Amino acid sequence: MRSPGPSPPPDEVTLPDQLDPRAFGEIDFLDGERVLRCWRLPHGFLVMTNLRCLRVWERRRLFEAPEWHTGPNFFFYNLRPPRVVAGRFVELSEEYRENSGMSRFLVRDAVDACLEIEAARVAGYSAWEARRAAAQRELTRSTVAGPPPGTTVIREVVHEVVKVRCNFCGNLMAVTDARCPSCGAPVR
Repeated sequence: MRSPGPSPPPDEVTLPDQLDPRAFGEIDFLDGERVLRCWRLPHGFLVMTNLRCLRVWERRRLFEAPEWHTGPNFFFYNLRPPRVVAGRFVELSEEYRENSGMSRFLVRDAVDACLEIEAARVAGYSAWEARRAAAQRELTRSTVAGPPPGTTVIREVVHEVVKVRCNFCGNLMAVTDARCPSCGAPVR
């Protein structure tokens, strides 16, 4: 996993609950991703960026330092509108999965959290579409220039490139890519 360099500092306006720097270091940030908001959960945080919502949680063991892990990632390009459940929970689920890929988070004000997530989801979906369009243009652009005028090609070497679909956005990418060129998700 690549580290984005120094962790972005928590901003008191958008992150009213102080996010533990060790937890922040566990987030594998995508290119251009920035934290918008954070909600404290019973054992961690629900972090909203400009591209996704994700859970960062703490595992505590007796007499050992706590370990931080990233939990479910809900990318805005396939996230359903968030729902309030039982008045105190925010439910996030993916559009293309029926029962899997769903989580509920207990927050202080579920209605406000849903409104903030929905506003970010709409803006984030546009950002994902712009990334996808740029990646498609890059994939379709020819990287090999043709011969200068008046030159005869004697031999042409053809390389076969194996393409696979990204597990997150479904775009085609080279099997050797470490990240999807469209959405930036890591290849697992």
